[in-house]
Amino acid sequence: MLNALVEKFGGRSERRSADRIRRRFPVAWLRDGAAVPGQGLEISVKGVLFATKEPPAEREVDVAIGLNARKVRARIEIVRRGQMSRDGVEWTILAGVFEGIAADDWDAIVRFCKNVPEPQNKAKEELASLAHGDDDAYRLLPLKVQERIVAMLIAAGRLNPGSDAKNPLLKMTYGGKSRTGGHVLSVRSRRHVDGEVAEYDSTLHVDDSGSVRLDR
Repeated sequence: MLNALVEKFGGRSERRSADRIRRRFPVAWLRDGAAVPGQGLEISVKGVLFATKEPPAEREVDVAIGLNARKVRARIEIVRRGQMSRDGVEWTILAGVFEGIAADDWDAIVRFCKNVPEPQNKAKEELASLAHGDDDAYRLLPLKVQERIVAMLIAAGRLNPGSDAKNPLLKMTYGGKSRTGGHVLSVRSRRHVDGEVAEYDSTLHVDDSGSVRLDR
């Protein structure tokens, strides 16, 4: 029955357009900062399928996914649910698509799905040390605000044209409130230019209505 549910919720058509890995891996969804354990069943660059005994009521949740020795954090939108019983225990199967994820975590998922080893270098270690600090600021923003930030950085030439707001190549630090009552965000974005990766530092101001202004 479990295999049938995985087949149903994983989606045959999506498998043609994205590498999918079907195997067990640790996953948890976050409730008020506390991890609620689950069992990962399938993952792709588009989303994740997992089972949990305590399902979230919300449509959007933050998850922590264990991929080899790395823990990936992401926000997902739950698009399908199903129930199953195994050994007398009720499980909820959840299919979620990625709504917000750090660029480095996105790269880790791509490598995992394509069975590419993690890069062994100093830059990778430095990025990993930052992975669950600054990037959380971006993941916690509403999707509409994420879309406005990405659109503004694209217009300023600081992010690749066509970048998806769900998986942009950027790191973000929350700088606190401004004198006018808005929120200050420091962003380091990356763009591919002539085969090279260019980095840009930007300061954004977001007011309580969700409007975004590029200060520099």
